[in-house]
Amino acid sequence: MKFNKERAAFLALCTCTASVLLSCGTTSTASPEPQIVSIPDRQKNKRTFFSSIDYKAMENAQIGSPASLKQAVSILHKSLESDYSENEKILIGICTTLMQIVWPSETITWEIPSYNTQNSYIGTIETAKRGVYDSGNSSGDFFSNVLPSLVLVTSESRNDYYDLARNSLNTALEQQPNSALVKYLLGILEIRTNNPQAAIQYLMEARKSAPSNYEIQYALLRANFLAKNYEQTLTLGEVLLEQYPQNVNVLALCSRSSYAMNDLSKAESYVVRVLLLEPENLDYVLLRARILMDKNDFIRASSLLDLYSTNNTSGREYLLLKAKLQRDWNKNYSAAGETIGKALSLYPDDAEVLLCAAQIASTSNSAINGMNAKQLTDLILTSDPDNSQALQIYIEEMVKQQKWQDAYNISLKLIARQNVSDEWLFRHVDICLALKKNTEASNLAVKMYTANESDENAQQAYIKVLIQTYQKNSALQLINKLLPKSNAKMKSFLYYERSFVHTSEDEVLNDLRSSLTSNPRNKDSLYRLYEIYYGKKDYRRAQYYLKQVVALDSSNAQLLQKNNELDLLLKK
Repeated sequence: MKFNKERAAFLALCTCTASVLLSCGTTSTASPEPQIVSIPDRQKNKRTFFSSIDYKAMENAQIGSPASLKQAVSILHKSLESDYSENEKILIGICTTLMQIVWPSETITWEIPSYNTQNSYIGTIETAKRGVYDSGNSSGDFFSNVLPSLVLVTSESRNDYYDLARNSLNTALEQQPNSALVKYLLGILEIRTNNPQAAIQYLMEARKSAPSNYEIQYALLRANFLAKNYEQTLTLGEVLLEQYPQNVNVLALCSRSSYAMNDLSKAESYVVRVLLLEPENLDYVLLRARILMDKNDFIRASSLLDLYSTNNTSGREYLLLKAKLQRDWNKNYSAAGETIGKALSLYPDDAEVLLCAAQIASTSNSAINGMNAKQLTDLILTSDPDNSQALQIYIEEMVKQQKWQDAYNISLKLIARQNVSDEWLFRHVDICLALKKNTEASNLAVKMYTANESDENAQQAYIKVLIQTYQKNSALQLINKLLPKSNAKMKSFLYYERSFVHTSEDEVLNDLRSSLTSNPRNKDSLYRLYEIYYGKKDYRRAQYYLKQVVALDSSNAQLLQKNNELDLLLKK
């Protein structure tokens, strides 16, 4: 009886099992509900070389700031070397190497157990020390993603691995979002790839874990300098110099930031400190020469350039400064042209060299390497259409050639910019007056004069407009009011302009002579006297005044031609 019951139960079980199997078979016409099967995350649960390491030690090692590296080693510390596991030794070796490579300003305070140098992590570090990015360790854990990027710190000679480094470091940051080490390395990578704003963000995050660390602070200094945040660079640099007063790299960035902010005295003080520490640093010999030239201290600047030339006579910066010295101090435009011509041959695509060449060509009315000022500015504007200095030279060239409409078109574009120099607003008034655009000239001149009635340039522009728009009584009243208290140069201008108010030739001539008494080099007064005497066919007196104009502008082809014509007339 018992047997029969057991047999019946067995048969029932078999029947049930069979029905289940049949319900899953391919011959069934019904579509079963899809089953969701939970599959373990193998990568997440995959055991790695460091899986058995104490969690807090591993976390601190991955954060990677100097303090957290010390904490990681402290957690791992054993009294006897034999008590360490192999992966603990390797992790201490990694922490030690990170301190040595990434944070060299920090002190290593722990004993280092011997470890297997053939380990793949140590091998990656050794490869990075040689300046090579090694992505051979494919285990996918945090350190296999980070360690190849140590090459960012050890070498600057290659850039063919930046995309690989960025991807791996971003993966590591996902694995350990609090890693100061990874954020620092990403900051360095962004500096290398000329993304200073992104670098600043990473480095600001890294600094939260190590606010007094030199490497992070200096990288942040560099990033701000590259981003042209000069004021912030100087602020950070001065704080850093309190800790490291003789650090040449920090002094150098402070000097260049001060120079960029046009604080010449502060810039020179930093440059002097650099040169006291490194007297043979030729880059800063040149920077000091540049600063001295900006301060019009040409004698000392010349001495520094002579010192530099004993080592190098073809450097771009040296040639630029020498050409400017010859132009601005020696007034030797021929020599300046030769010097900048050499620079142009060596650095034909350099924007600053082209600009300097254009300036010298414009000032001297000569050609540099076969190109005149307009041709040189055209080269600049082809690659940089908004270059303000090139546009200004172009306007000057058009004014010289009396191509007023061309000058006007460019001048209109220039003055539309924000923070345009007043000099070019006044120049625009002159151009408008030459084109008889009196309303436009008047609107601009009145605006400038109303804003600052004591400004001499504004006074001059306003007086020119008053005279050209036939408001001669107003012009005369203002001129007579200004004359008693004006300096010699301004008096010369006022007498010259007053000569246009008078109708009597004697009064005109008296004012022009008074103008030259105040300033014998007033080209406008000299040229007007030439025109008056030429009109009266008094060619000898006309030439007397014209020759003085030529002496002041000896390369002006139009003036030279007029002088030749007078020579012919006087010979008849």
